[in-house]
Amino acid sequence: MGEATRSWTEKPEGAIPSFDLEDYILARMDLKGMSVRELAYMTKIGRSRLHDGLHREVDKRVALRMPELVAILEALSISKIEAMYAQEVLQKNEGIELKDLLKVIPMCLGIVTGLPEQIITVVQHVDGLGFDDIRPEHGEAAQNLLVRAIEVEYKKLGRRRSQRFDEFGEE
Repeated sequence: MGEATRSWTEKPEGAIPSFDLEDYILARMDLKGMSVRELAYMTKIGRSRLHDGLHREVDKRVALRMPELVAILEALSISKIEAMYAQEVLQKNEGIELKDLLKVIPMCLGIVTGLPEQIITVVQHVDGLGFDDIRPEHGEAAQNLLVRAIEVEYKKLGRRRSQRFDEFGEE
Protein backbone atom coordinates (compact mmCIF):
# COMPACT_ATOMS: atom_id res chain seq x y z
CA MET A 1 0.00 0.00 0.00
CA GLY A 2 1.07 3.58 -0.58
CA GLU A 3 1.96 6.39 1.77
CA ALA A 4 -0.82 8.29 3.53
CA THR A 5 -1.42 11.87 2.64
CA ARG A 6 -2.77 14.59 4.88
CA SER A 7 -3.81 16.69 1.91
CA TRP A 8 -7.00 15.57 0.26
CA THR A 9 -6.51 17.75 -2.77
CA GLU A 10 -3.09 16.29 -3.55
CA LYS A 11 -3.34 12.55 -4.03
CA PRO A 12 -0.01 11.12 -5.15
CA GLU A 13 -0.05 7.84 -7.02
CA GLY A 14 -0.96 5.06 -4.59
CA ALA A 15 -1.68 7.45 -1.68
CA ILE A 16 -4.23 6.45 0.89
CA PRO A 17 -6.27 9.44 2.05
CA SER A 18 -6.43 9.24 5.82
CA PHE A 19 -9.20 10.79 7.92
CA ASP A 20 -8.19 9.62 11.36
CA LEU A 21 -7.77 11.39 14.68
CA GLU A 22 -4.11 10.39 14.43
CA ASP A 23 -3.78 12.67 11.40
CA TYR A 24 -5.16 15.58 13.41
CA ILE A 25 -2.72 14.77 16.22
CA LEU A 26 0.17 14.73 13.73
CA ALA A 27 -0.96 18.05 12.28
CA ARG A 28 -1.14 19.60 15.75
CA MET A 29 2.34 18.24 16.50
CA ASP A 30 3.59 19.81 13.26
CA LEU A 31 1.92 23.10 14.19
CA LYS A 32 3.68 23.11 17.57
CA GLY A 33 6.95 21.88 16.09
CA MET A 34 6.81 18.89 18.42
CA SER A 35 8.68 15.67 17.75
CA VAL A 36 7.64 12.14 18.69
CA ARG A 37 10.55 12.17 21.17
CA GLU A 38 9.13 15.25 22.93
CA LEU A 39 5.62 13.80 22.94
CA ALA A 40 6.95 10.53 24.35
CA TYR A 41 8.63 12.43 27.18
CA MET A 42 5.45 14.40 27.95
CA THR A 43 3.13 11.38 27.84
CA LYS A 44 5.44 8.75 29.34
CA ILE A 45 4.56 6.52 26.36
CA GLY A 46 7.49 4.76 24.70
CA ARG A 47 8.94 6.44 21.63
CA SER A 48 8.60 3.30 19.53
CA ARG A 49 4.99 2.80 20.61
CA LEU A 50 4.15 6.42 19.76
CA HIS A 51 5.97 6.20 16.44
CA ASP A 52 4.03 3.07 15.52
CA GLY A 53 0.69 4.52 16.64
CA LEU A 54 1.22 7.85 14.88
CA HIS A 55 2.99 6.51 11.79
CA ARG A 56 2.49 8.77 8.80
CA GLU A 57 1.86 5.71 6.63
CA VAL A 58 -1.62 4.57 7.60
CA ASP A 59 -1.08 0.92 6.76
CA LYS A 60 1.89 0.82 9.18
CA ARG A 61 -0.03 2.27 12.14
CA VAL A 62 -0.89 0.21 15.18
CA ALA A 63 -3.97 1.05 17.21
CA LEU A 64 -3.38 3.28 20.21
CA ARG A 65 -5.13 2.40 23.45
CA MET A 66 -7.64 4.85 24.92
CA PRO A 67 -5.39 5.84 27.88
CA GLU A 68 -2.59 6.53 25.39
CA LEU A 69 -4.86 8.72 23.25
CA VAL A 70 -6.02 10.59 26.36
CA ALA A 71 -2.40 11.22 27.39
CA ILE A 72 -1.52 12.43 23.88
CA LEU A 73 -4.52 14.75 23.71
CA GLU A 74 -3.68 16.19 27.13
CA ALA A 75 -0.03 16.74 26.17
CA LEU A 76 -1.12 18.62 23.04
CA SER A 77 -3.81 20.57 24.92
CA ILE A 78 -6.53 19.05 22.74
CA SER A 79 -9.82 18.89 24.61
CA LYS A 80 -12.17 15.94 24.30
CA ILE A 81 -14.68 18.08 22.42
CA GLU A 82 -11.96 19.29 20.02
CA ALA A 83 -10.94 15.67 19.40
CA MET A 84 -14.58 14.77 18.76
CA TYR A 85 -15.00 17.64 16.29
CA ALA A 86 -11.71 16.85 14.59
CA GLN A 87 -12.72 13.21 14.13
CA GLU A 88 -16.13 14.17 12.74
CA VAL A 89 -14.81 16.90 10.45
CA LEU A 90 -11.95 14.75 9.16
CA GLN A 91 -14.33 11.95 8.19
CA LYS A 92 -16.94 14.15 6.51
CA ASN A 93 -14.91 16.74 4.58
CA GLU A 94 -13.02 15.43 1.62
CA GLY A 95 -11.63 18.09 -0.68
CA ILE A 96 -10.35 20.40 2.06
CA GLU A 97 -6.81 20.42 3.37
CA LEU A 98 -5.99 19.53 6.95
CA LYS A 99 -4.22 22.87 7.47
CA ASP A 100 -7.51 24.60 6.67
CA LEU A 101 -9.43 22.35 9.05
CA LEU A 102 -6.97 23.40 11.76
CA LYS A 103 -8.52 26.87 11.40
CA VAL A 104 -12.17 25.77 11.22
CA ILE A 105 -12.16 23.47 14.25
CA PRO A 106 -11.07 26.16 16.78
CA MET A 107 -13.75 28.49 15.39
CA CYS A 108 -16.39 25.82 15.93
CA LEU A 109 -15.09 25.27 19.45
CA GLY A 110 -15.42 29.00 20.10
CA ILE A 111 -19.08 28.75 19.14
CA VAL A 112 -20.01 25.71 21.23
CA THR A 113 -17.85 26.27 24.30
CA GLY A 114 -20.16 27.59 26.99
CA LEU A 115 -23.23 27.35 24.75
CA PRO A 116 -25.22 24.96 26.99
CA GLU A 117 -24.83 27.33 29.94
CA GLN A 118 -25.97 30.28 27.82
CA ILE A 119 -29.03 28.37 26.60
CA ILE A 120 -29.91 27.42 30.19
CA THR A 121 -29.65 31.10 31.18
CA VAL A 122 -31.92 32.14 28.30
CA VAL A 123 -34.54 29.54 29.19
CA GLN A 124 -34.45 30.60 32.84
CA HIS A 125 -34.87 34.29 32.02
CA VAL A 126 -37.56 34.17 29.33
CA ASP A 127 -41.01 34.48 30.88
CA GLY A 128 -43.38 31.70 29.88
CA LEU A 129 -40.58 29.42 28.64
CA GLY A 130 -39.52 26.23 30.40
CA PHE A 131 -37.16 23.38 29.76
CA ASP A 132 -40.10 21.27 28.56
CA ASP A 133 -40.34 23.65 25.59
CA ILE A 134 -36.87 22.74 24.31
CA ARG A 135 -36.93 20.40 21.30
CA PRO A 136 -34.11 18.73 19.35
CA GLU A 137 -35.24 20.42 16.12
CA HIS A 138 -34.51 23.81 17.72
CA GLY A 139 -30.81 22.91 17.47
CA GLU A 140 -31.01 22.53 13.70
CA ALA A 141 -32.91 25.81 13.38
CA ALA A 142 -30.33 27.59 15.56
CA GLN A 143 -27.51 26.11 13.52
CA ASN A 144 -29.12 27.38 10.29
CA LEU A 145 -29.45 30.87 11.78
CA LEU A 146 -25.85 30.83 12.90
CA VAL A 147 -24.52 29.65 9.55
CA ARG A 148 -26.50 32.37 7.75
CA ALA A 149 -25.11 35.01 10.14
CA ILE A 150 -21.55 33.75 9.58
CA GLU A 151 -22.10 33.78 5.82
CA VAL A 152 -23.35 37.38 5.94
CA GLU A 153 -20.32 38.49 7.97
CA TYR A 154 -17.84 36.64 5.74
CA LYS A 155 -19.44 38.18 2.64
CA LYS A 156 -18.92 41.62 4.20
CA LEU A 157 -15.33 40.70 4.92
CA GLY A 158 -14.87 39.51 1.34
CA ARG A 159 -16.32 42.76 -0.04
CA ARG A 160 -14.03 44.87 2.18
CA ARG A 161 -11.03 42.83 1.11
CA SER A 162 -12.05 43.13 -2.53
CA GLN A 163 -12.41 46.92 -2.19
CA ARG A 164 -8.92 47.19 -0.69
CA PHE A 165 -7.51 45.24 -3.64
CA ASP A 166 -9.44 47.42 -6.11
CA GLU A 167 -8.29 50.68 -4.50
CA PHE A 168 -4.65 49.82 -4.00
CA GLY A 169 -4.00 47.06 -6.50
CA GLU A 170 -2.47 44.87 -3.81
CA GLU A 171 -2.97 44.51 -0.11
